[in-house]
Amino acid sequence: MSALGPDREGRLISTRLDVLVAGMCDPQRFRRGRDYARQGTVHDLDVQAGYLTASVQGSVAAAYRVTVRTAAGEVGEHLSVLVPTRGDITFDCSCPDWDSPCKHAVAVMIQFSERVAHSPVLLATWRGVTPDPTTAQRATIGSRTAGSSTRAEAAPREAGLTAADRAALGEFLGVHVEFEQPTLTMLAPPQGAWDEPWSSMLVDALTVLAQTPRRR
Repeated sequence: MSALGPDREGRLISTRLDVLVAGMCDPQRFRRGRDYARQGTVHDLDVQAGYLTASVQGSVAAAYRVTVRTAAGEVGEHLSVLVPTRGDITFDCSCPDWDSPCKHAVAVMIQFSERVAHSPVLLATWRGVTPDPTTAQRATIGSRTAGSSTRAEAAPREAGLTAADRAALGEFLGVHVEFEQPTLTMLAPPQGAWDEPWSSMLVDALTVLAQTPRRR
């Protein structure tokens, strides 16, 4: 399957595209097409509304020209709903292979899948859809680059042991210990992650942990 991209929705879409293509051809043709893609034989991949075009270098000098067409999609809450079905796509290749998709078309789809893993909005471009800005933003949540986004920072909260706690600790250790307890800073609530219920529970848990002094 394709390499993992930087965000979860991209990986999901990439995997579903791979599964779609694998289900439209026999295993041997899928493996050969995947090998073509991994060997760097796909060139000039162009993504436009309704079609993909690319050149694939086969066993002859002249590269084959591949076009993969798709029906228009519909806007949904997530970009993953734009993954086409078998009936939504058709393949055309200048090679003499009558099978559809041929290994060259498979290679193009694998290469496209790799790019979608890193940039899910390419799927929307191909399906002729302009995604809602909030949907496109949600597609990047959880990515490695999301950490660079601006976060609202809460004011640090001082925490420490009471005199009784320190006395009890000294009695337990058998020696009086002086130390500075680190300051606890309440983390900003995490950004919404695909509207999953666990994100709300995580906010509550982090709030309780940050507001409760640690006791030793």
